[in-house]
Amino acid sequence: MSFELPQDWIAQSVTPDQGTLPGALKVEVKDAKGTYLATLQTGLPSPSSAACADSARRPYVVVSSVPVDLPHREGDGLITPHVVFRVIQGYKYFGSFGITNVVGGGDGKACTLQNVVRGPEGKGDVSFGDLAALRAFAADEKVAPAKAFDTLDQAAKYVNEGSEFANVQRMLMSLKIKS
Repeated sequence: MSFELPQDWIAQSVTPDQGTLPGALKVEVKDAKGTYLATLQTGLPSPSSAACADSARRPYVVVSSVPVDLPHREGDGLITPHVVFRVIQGYKYFGSFGITNVVGGGDGKACTLQNVVRGPEGKGDVSFGDLAALRAFAADEKVAPAKAFDTLDQAAKYVNEGSEFANVQRMLMSLKIKS
């Protein structure tokens, strides 16, 4: 497995989470100032679908979506892998970037948006993003590392005008996994 970083960013291997498959990796990426940006995790077990009441579902928007070539599982609720930036509506608009092949919700509403690619059978899932799953946060919860915006326009400007997302997107797009 490999990926490319801007020259002054730092990638640090850390202990994989409990419950991951043997040989799993976990790498945290920080910018030159040491600010957390993303985590790459391999060998993740596929979570079961959590129940999501209609009243708990929140509108979401895919602000950016670019196909990426990664080994993946196919099936119901799965698409070809993409590098995405999605925003879910709560008391603010909460945004997150990552790789995914999991459909958020067919009608533009979801409880959570997963930043995970379901891996081929027996290989485990892969997550590479700022969060493994994005949801709408409560006013008294810590939002970081998710992004919070007052408007969808602010989220679009983060994606289209800022250098942080451009650099993160290049990093996510460079991920290569040998199967």
